[in-house]
Amino acid sequence: MENKKNNNSPSIENFVSQLVKDKGLDNLEPEVLQQVKSDLAERVEDRLNAAMVAKMPPEKLEFFEKMLDKSSQEEVRSFCERNIPGLDGIVAAELIEFRKTYLNL
Repeated sequence: MENKKNNNSPSIENFVSQLVKDKGLDNLEPEVLQQVKSDLAERVEDRLNAAMVAKMPPEKLEFFEKMLDKSSQEEVRSFCERNIPGLDGIVAAELIEFRKTYLNL
């Protein structure tokens, strides 16, 4: 949810690891596998951030966009939970759609 410095949450890392396994890519060379996972995690986070921006109340949007660059994942998550109704459902729907797209389901 925050800057892309490999600070992915454990849940995103687990989601990405499962995607890679489901796609049959878990036998790649370790360096290549790590790059694939890193790229996927960044794409997942971008998609989640876009969904949250779309659902954020307009009066909170400018502050939220600044938070994405400067705040911890916990601070961003807490802000989103307070300001986006049904956040868990939104996140779940985005992850499901990402999975479907990535696995061509």
